[in-house]
Amino acid sequence: MTLSAPGTTPNQSGLMTPLKPVVLLQQISRIYGTGEAMIKACDRISLTIHRGEYCAIMGESGSGKTTLMNIIGCLDRPSRGRYELDGVNVAHLSKNRLARLRNRQIGFVFQRYELLNNLTALENVTLPLMYAGVGRRQRQRLAMAALQRMGLGHRLDKRPSQLSGGQQQRVAIARAIVNRPLLLLADEPTGALDTQSAETVMTILNELHASGMTIIMVTHSHEVACYSKRIIQVSDGHIVNDHLSPQEV
Repeated sequence: MTLSAPGTTPNQSGLMTPLKPVVLLQQISRIYGTGEAMIKACDRISLTIHRGEYCAIMGESGSGKTTLMNIIGCLDRPSRGRYELDGVNVAHLSKNRLARLRNRQIGFVFQRYELLNNLTALENVTLPLMYAGVGRRQRQRLAMAALQRMGLGHRLDKRPSQLSGGQQQRVAIARAIVNRPLLLLADEPTGALDTQSAETVMTILNELHASGMTIIMVTHSHEVACYSKRIIQVSDGHIVNDHLSPQEV
């Protein structure tokens, strides 16, 4: 069996050819304010992440890691520079096209779950499918399968207030993956969880990565970052190291 180097795949001749990056940032800056009030939350950041990678963006509060994730997740636009998501330059897409791209290509997991309290677990997970135009029966089938994958097949009809924090986060992960996104973004996914629930969530992320999913996780925690395969350190709006292994942190 031929093993491929990261970011490459064998062609018909058996030679290694570069893969198209999932995320390609070129000299990205995000600037707020002007003059003396100007803040560069991200400053000339260049970064490449390939399909199947599991990366952690790590930095202290105010380091720029959340701004960077928002740009990668198409929740914010860079002030300068170029961002390609799977080869598509997203900088000049209309709001509607950007929203469609987010829905179909990116799954989000947030620290506070961001579930709708008036909907059941099943209804929360069907939402991305509804926005994507998937029919009702197919939505139900796919959402049930995603929740069963999270070990929540017996909690389909429960609302968030009837679930533990760990269960809510698993519902959020099910919602994030139900559209089979190109990229999963997790922003401090264990920040509101107890130790046991946090370990469960990180085990699930490891399993998703093992199945081939590309994952970018934002965290300030060394312990959480070490679940990933590649750690990207951010400080004062700059990437100070873009390819640390967990053993080097």
